[in-house]
Amino acid sequence: MRHILIALGIILITTGLQLTPPDEIGLPYGATVSGQINDDTPRNRYYFDALRCDFISIRVITTQGTLDPVISVIDSDNNLLHWQDDYNGSGNAVIETLGMPATGRYYIIVSRFGYELGQTSGEYQITIDRIGNGSDPNCAMRYGDTVFYTITNDAPFAVYSFRARQGDIINIEMRRRSGDLDAYLELLNADGIVMDANDDVLGQGTKNAAIQSFVIPQDGIYYIYATRYGFEAGTTTGNFSLVLQEAANSGLGNSPLAAIPISTNAIQEGTLNPQLNAQYYRFQASKDDLITITLTPLGGNGDITLALTNDSLQPIVTSNTIENFLIPTDGEYYLVISGTNGRYRLSIQNDGNAFANVPNDIRRITYGTSITGNIDDTTPQVTYAFWGEAGDTIRITMDRSEGNLDPYLTILAADGNTVLVVDDDSGVNQNARIERYTLPQTGVYFIRASRFEGEANPNTIGSYVLVLARIFD
Repeated sequence: MRHILIALGIILITTGLQLTPPDEIGLPYGATVSGQINDDTPRNRYYFDALRCDFISIRVITTQGTLDPVISVIDSDNNLLHWQDDYNGSGNAVIETLGMPATGRYYIIVSRFGYELGQTSGEYQITIDRIGNGSDPNCAMRYGDTVFYTITNDAPFAVYSFRARQGDIINIEMRRRSGDLDAYLELLNADGIVMDANDDVLGQGTKNAAIQSFVIPQDGIYYIYATRYGFEAGTTTGNFSLVLQEAANSGLGNSPLAAIPISTNAIQEGTLNPQLNAQYYRFQASKDDLITITLTPLGGNGDITLALTNDSLQPIVTSNTIENFLIPTDGEYYLVISGTNGRYRLSIQNDGNAFANVPNDIRRITYGTSITGNIDDTTPQVTYAFWGEAGDTIRITMDRSEGNLDPYLTILAADGNTVLVVDDDSGVNQNARIERYTLPQTGVYFIRASRFEGEANPNTIGSYVLVLARIFD
């Protein structure tokens, strides 16, 4: 009679599962879930996602009542993979080891012996664990997995797949375990494009290969190509181990290597906590772009700060509000959000080029610039443009270097016409010098380098050196 009931139960499972109500429960690896079987609920259905070559165990333990549990595992096409009733005479149902044939979703049916015709009932706990992974080629791997295989002339390579997210930082190590194998590694994306490769690990000869600190560029499936130097044409053979690991601070935004790309005129939100006390963003900007960046705390009990850095992570400005920052050079910049606890909103805005309204023939200069020029009858004056912040105190000197030039300096407002300050002979030997001038507002200013002209003065000519400096008290 028992064998008849078992056969009947298998038929009911493999032919009637589509009639099961869609109240399925997800079971991640390592989870333990409680359930109940009775006349009203003679079966429960769970699902889990597995990779090809995952080895799993499933345990259904009766915790109360007379329940005689039965486990069935099926794939998404309703094919029965495994059926289990009693385990070592205990009355519980345990699948010690089950290899998953393909990557996908699977289902666990927990019922009682006899199914709808059964008479036992009670409460139970179900636990699913991933206990290992296979090493055959084309198996899927997870972070922390190790596989073992052998490179031979008949099998010169093995391919393994893994799923990764943008910003993951990974390490892959292939170590020779026997033979004279000259290990060689390649990492490919889903399109078969080689993303990284390695032959020999420095200082370890030809036996090992490793790809270190590779940052995953986008979500997807990636492939590890484990082979030998020379590929099919190579001559070395031997056993190897292959380890796939996730590096420290892996994850998008958790380190400069995996900084979150953010575009100008964008808003991003994030959260900091004691385990994640810094997040990194990066953006591209062009020389003389004006950037405004604002960090707004949204709640929490910790201070959150913002730093703008260059591509070497050297801080440029530290402030939660950075207005009209003038980008000094083309390139990549980082925003570092630091704190202990709390949510935040980050916004970045490109206000355009600071010198958009300045004629192209006017040279741009910055604080700390030393520049040479020449004044003569053909070029009686030269104009320069610079960007300054309100409150900056500046010094400008114009010293004759050749000829009989009598230098003359003028600072003009952003309209290019309004004169703010002039100087003729404040420097020695008729040189011009504006010793201290405090800029009244943030924006573009002009420096006009020329010569003193008067009714009784000849038109002097000569070369000069002009220096623009910001001075600090």
